[in-house]
Amino acid sequence: MKDVVCRDGAVVSPSPYAAQAGADILRKGGNAMDAAVAATLVECVTQPSNVQIGGYGGTAVFYSAKEKTALSLDFDGYAPKAATPDMFVGKPAAVSERGYLGVVAPPIVRGLNALLEKHGTMSFADVAAEAHRLAEEGFPATTALAASLSTLVAQADEDSVRAMMPDGVAPSEGEVYAQKDLANLIGRLRREGPEVFYSGDIPRAIASAVRKHGGILDETDFDVVQPIFGEPLSVNSGDCEVFSPCPPSGGLTSLEILNMMNLAEADMAETDRYRLFIEAGRHAWADRLGLLGDPLFVDVPMTRLLSQDHAEAIFKRVQAGEAARFGGTDASGGEHTIHLVTMDKQGNAVSLTATQGMSLGSYVAIPGLGLLLGNGMSRFDLEPGRPNSIAPGKRMLHNMCPLLITRGGRPLCVTGLPGGRKIVNVAALMAYAITRLGSTCGQAMEMPRFHVEGPEDALLDREDLVTRLKAECGADYPVKLASGIGGAVAGIIREPDAPDMLAASSFGSGCVASV
Repeated sequence: MKDVVCRDGAVVSPSPYAAQAGADILRKGGNAMDAAVAATLVECVTQPSNVQIGGYGGTAVFYSAKEKTALSLDFDGYAPKAATPDMFVGKPAAVSERGYLGVVAPPIVRGLNALLEKHGTMSFADVAAEAHRLAEEGFPATTALAASLSTLVAQADEDSVRAMMPDGVAPSEGEVYAQKDLANLIGRLRREGPEVFYSGDIPRAIASAVRKHGGILDETDFDVVQPIFGEPLSVNSGDCEVFSPCPPSGGLTSLEILNMMNLAEADMAETDRYRLFIEAGRHAWADRLGLLGDPLFVDVPMTRLLSQDHAEAIFKRVQAGEAARFGGTDASGGEHTIHLVTMDKQGNAVSLTATQGMSLGSYVAIPGLGLLLGNGMSRFDLEPGRPNSIAPGKRMLHNMCPLLITRGGRPLCVTGLPGGRKIVNVAALMAYAITRLGSTCGQAMEMPRFHVEGPEDALLDREDLVTRLKAECGADYPVKLASGIGGAVAGIIREPDAPDMLAASSFGSGCVASV
């Protein structure tokens, strides 16, 4: 994948509209945090199947040049106060995945505003201007957007369909898609401030619409939504330090895999490298499924799981051929998410992921607001008594895994991707390629991808590698060919003393905006 040379700043985002919106903010004097918020808001307008203002959550890891430190931000959803551990027991998975019981109070607006207020330099009104314009004036529908909105027309109830398309008809490819109700909502947030989303008539309208159709969301659930800044988790890799947010994000598992990989020599044969990735991944996922949940509710042994003693113990088990022991389960993992990265000339850098969950989230949209809600409740373990089981006010375990890499205490790289459960393994692979193999982001994107999450066959996306692994490990070695392992990676890398940045996207250079 081609790396694009950027001088004074870079934004990489799934939508070219978003990448350009973020770059425009940098040109106007904003920093990487301002640009990340602007780009995310544009994604919320242009890619509603992947994220929207009504999405169920997001997380970020970033470097503050002012504070000279790495920080994380969790802006995930919380289970409603009326939620119970057994509310989905004995019911089809679709009940939690689609419909009014699957929704939570949307945290996206408050999370983005928190990043802006604490670490940005511009107002919400300014960074939301382009998102407001695109919602009001519209933009040509892509093939993917036209197809997803056609699905919404076919699958959602009439209230939700008309909330997104007042005439009840999905736009065709190339047709201008305007969202007047969403534009009015964003305009109000610009005029009155984003906190208006969490008190008064807006949460009242959302809760009322949800309860009208049998949901449990209450206006008071919006009071619970609180973004959390903190110190991210980290491990050393080569001469770098790799950071990712704490659970409920997926970063702990990625860093656990990376920690195990770092016990082996980087110049090993490719088949040896991927066998170790696969087996390290199995053991890390066994830990994930058996131990991880919201740390505010569950004692998650983060320090132990990232310790050298734990990495060495697992490494010895892998070398001895000992299988990972799986004792937990995880919620389904939809791949409809966005990941974006920003970097500015002052040394600030942001890696941010946000999501609807599954495509178009819950299929629930709110009349008069143009708001499409994510399906956050489906991210819980639906059986009671487990670390990721449902509880009122609890955050759901998810797979989002933004990465920040530093060298000598200064930002080197921000990267990440969408892709549901597959995010976790590909993120570990990206971090390894950059820190141990010396790859640029574009080079790392070209590496074979793997995925494993249990005792079943591991997945690899290169047929020749599958063939060689089976030749060396035995024909019955549990690995098979698969395509589409993880979504489009976004990344920016800048050597601390280099004049230029190198930015890349799996979608191509059209999703990279240079300043």
